[in-house]
Amino acid sequence: MTDRRIDAKWWKSATIYQIYPSSFMDSNGDGIGDLPGILSKLGYVKSIGVDAVWISPFYKSPNKDQGYDISDYQMPDPSYGNMEDIEAIIKGCHDKGMKIIFDLVINHTSDQHRWFQESRKSKDNPYRKYYIWRPARYIDGERRPPTNWQATFGGSAWEWDEITQEYYLHAFVVEQPDLNWEDAEVRQAIYKEAILFWLEKGIDGFRVDVSSFYSKHEFVDAPIVKPEQYIQPAHYNYIDGPRLTEFLEEMQRETFSKYDSVTLAEMPGTRTLENKLEFVGESSKRFSMAISFDLATVDHNGHQNYYLWWKPYDLKEVKKITEAEQLLSGPNTDGWALTYLENHDQARSISRFMNDSPEYRVISGKTLAMYLLTLSGTPILYQGQEIGIINMPKEWPEEEYIDPMSWMFMQDVRDDIKKGVKGITEKEAFHSIQMIGRDHARVPMQWSNEKSAGFSTNEKTWMRVNTSYKEGINVAEEEKDENSVLNFYRRMLAFRKKHSDSIIFGEYRGVDPENEKIMQFYKTSFDGETLFVALNFSGSMQTISKPEGKAELLLSSSVDSGDQDTLQPYEGRIYRV
Repeated sequence: MTDRRIDAKWWKSATIYQIYPSSFMDSNGDGIGDLPGILSKLGYVKSIGVDAVWISPFYKSPNKDQGYDISDYQMPDPSYGNMEDIEAIIKGCHDKGMKIIFDLVINHTSDQHRWFQESRKSKDNPYRKYYIWRPARYIDGERRPPTNWQATFGGSAWEWDEITQEYYLHAFVVEQPDLNWEDAEVRQAIYKEAILFWLEKGIDGFRVDVSSFYSKHEFVDAPIVKPEQYIQPAHYNYIDGPRLTEFLEEMQRETFSKYDSVTLAEMPGTRTLENKLEFVGESSKRFSMAISFDLATVDHNGHQNYYLWWKPYDLKEVKKITEAEQLLSGPNTDGWALTYLENHDQARSISRFMNDSPEYRVISGKTLAMYLLTLSGTPILYQGQEIGIINMPKEWPEEEYIDPMSWMFMQDVRDDIKKGVKGITEKEAFHSIQMIGRDHARVPMQWSNEKSAGFSTNEKTWMRVNTSYKEGINVAEEEKDENSVLNFYRRMLAFRKKHSDSIIFGEYRGVDPENEKIMQFYKTSFDGETLFVALNFSGSMQTISKPEGKAELLLSSSVDSGDQDTLQPYEGRIYRV
């Protein structure tokens, strides 16, 4: 067994806290979170026990995809603040002993970016090559897009441009044209403008958005799965193209490797252990870690034609995914795992995986904290996860869901119903976004039980505040409660550091894989310390597998853990064996 502690880089023992700027803290009362608001809360973030902060896009943007459509890589959006504000945050994190990571969105830009504005002026404009333009094709005299590809959020992946009489490719919303990575000059412009600029300002790395999209496959039609329409699902035409490895190695060589920077690569697509190691192994020279989608989508795809169609998750599948991810940090690889339950693209984990009723919300949040923070690798916490924020109330109408993925999904379902597609209803579709829509992560942070949850002095906020802040789910009330979800996260993070040899750098071994109610596993250090973790994902009492040897209970998510062999509903425990 390899001792993974030797020469371990800082990010291997770190816990990362993600901030979504528009929803974190509003400092000026306009109803939108901002950079001074983030700066004012860095002391709180540090108090949780995390080691690094990841800030989602704060760049200048028309906000057609909530900041992931960037019109200027080197300028904060005026609604968030200015360059002095972001420089103060960089310094503030470092002064408090935390690293700082920015979002890197370079598969596409906003259609308002100066590159694209130039690109669409004429076919011979020098910036034309910065994007992917193709002529129309004609079928029975009717103009059609160059291929039948569907965009990720629905609709055609091609948009007609009247000015130059061609289509441009957009894997996401219409206002997000894809950059042309095939051109070397374009890649160098991306490196200079979006990456090196910020590394030179002292940030510690990037979360790399949709990093498997840069190389596209051949522009041929996707298979026909919806014969009643021209546009067809084409997700795999965007990812893992033939030059992806070349592009990623060049980017690493010419940017990240010149600094002591960490890279968290978002890599959509199904991946084996061997495939992941091609991207995140220390010998791969591509990324530090990869954000996998396997666990994040374990309750998605209830209908094969709709990504957001909810289905109940299977705990046995969660165990398989967990074990596969843990192999990345195992004794026989040079990779490293990255673990998370929530981010800006995922609904709240208590509502998805546990029980968000008032009776069980607190213990559910604590047990999920125990799951996440006893795994090897680097964990990410998303703002509000540490206080147990739950999904938006079920009684809220569809109008409260403003994310493009949510409303385009609903529109696709309605269009298919009109076309006579059987086996789908609007009610089922709406239930799906109530369960797994991205909007749940983007409501304002809940700081207190005051107006607008203490997020803003303005009653009108950019997204409606989740009314659960009135039910004790807020920072101020949880600070005062020794048994709150917040204070349990603090204890768990301190416990994780104390037992880092077995938890962070130890070997994972799952037991009882067919049990559909509880998850159990051992974590063993290089020096032989063994911890046993037992987590009840059900609402009934469950008998645990007796740990091997004498077991000492170190921590429980329940105030009264009761009998050693029986877990209470949604309870988690850690033993030293």
